[in-house]
Amino acid sequence: MTVTVLKTTPEYVEFIKSKDLSVIHFFAPWAEQCQQVNDVLEEMKLLKDYDKVQFAMVEAENLPEISLKAGITAIPTILLYKNEEIIDRIEGVNTGLLTERVKYHLVNEDATPLTAELTLEVRLKRLINQAPCMVFMKGNREHPRCGFSRTMIALLDSHRAEYQTFDVLQDNTIREGLKKFSDWPTYPQVYINGEFIGGLDIVKEMSNSGNLDSMLPKKSTSQNRS
Repeated sequence: MTVTVLKTTPEYVEFIKSKDLSVIHFFAPWAEQCQQVNDVLEEMKLLKDYDKVQFAMVEAENLPEISLKAGITAIPTILLYKNEEIIDRIEGVNTGLLTERVKYHLVNEDATPLTAELTLEVRLKRLINQAPCMVFMKGNREHPRCGFSRTMIALLDSHRAEYQTFDVLQDNTIREGLKKFSDWPTYPQVYINGEFIGGLDIVKEMSNSGNLDSMLPKKSTSQNRS
């Protein structure tokens, strides 16, 4: 048995009508962290503890209207539904929190639905804190879409940094909102532990001075060997 893949809007709409708890993973096939979540959902589906839970996956970019309505600002994001209402969400790879929230909602029938329309500031803060090092750029780490972003990725990779990226070209609200939030007019932008570090020139200066390396979260030893 595998997790259901919802490929169309009608399939999604029908799926969330269930009175049982529904767990839906919004993913992108190019993101390694999404595969970690998929593996966890596959394991959960096999356990008797979750017999009353239905699991599904949605490729976020294939159903943009659904993703926008659900307030998806980054992947991976997991939404928990009951009776067509979002009752919880988990953003990023946090398997411990995922299992904890699923178990909680299995025994608590009166969960208050969450609003899908998050304020821009909340969305920005959630994105910024999605990983210890977040890079807001044009494109993603595998496919940068401007020279400055490409240079930033090469610089961080030279430090063996562990980081996640967000493509500002995919969400104009985030793109314009983050400029004001950071008080920085261009991309890429780097945040470490929720704090704005700067754009390419500043990060370059920090690298040259030797200050950057100690600030960056590093890939694990196993990742370094891969």
